[in-house]
Amino acid sequence: MKSKTILLFFIAWICFSLASDTEKETFVYDLSLATQGIMVSQYNTGVNYSLGLGIHIEIEKSVYWYQEATKQGHSKAPFNLAILYAKGGKVPKDLVLSETYFMLAAERGNKEAKEFLDRIYSSEFNDSSAAIDQLCCPSSLLHAKAIPLNE
Repeated sequence: MKSKTILLFFIAWICFSLASDTEKETFVYDLSLATQGIMVSQYNTGVNYSLGLGIHIEIEKSVYWYQEATKQGHSKAPFNLAILYAKGGKVPKDLVLSETYFMLAAERGNKEAKEFLDRIYSSEFNDSSAAIDQLCCPSSLLHAKAIPLNE
């Protein structure tokens, strides 16, 4: 068991060390802006923690940053939260909360959330939780780009 733990640690260390300098710099940049309340950077920091871009994967921190972006009105952050809660694992599986986040993302104009909810509500399942559980999940959405004010 100890050798398996050492092997997993070694693999994680290699994966982190293989992250490009650009990924690490982007992570640090987004994290610094996220802590200042910049919505796009909060979302991007959630993506980075979720996928291990420039930093090791930490789903709990990903959830935190997605929630911060969601509080400010982001449309992709609740979509990614919905997927995390539908799948469960590092966060408790909660299909009702997942549906709530899918609906919030759709209300904010997220096309992927609207399409997935259409699929859920037109399915043959008796309730939406069962449909989410069986049909889940679309791919998580990736980084958002900030648009400079002078464009």
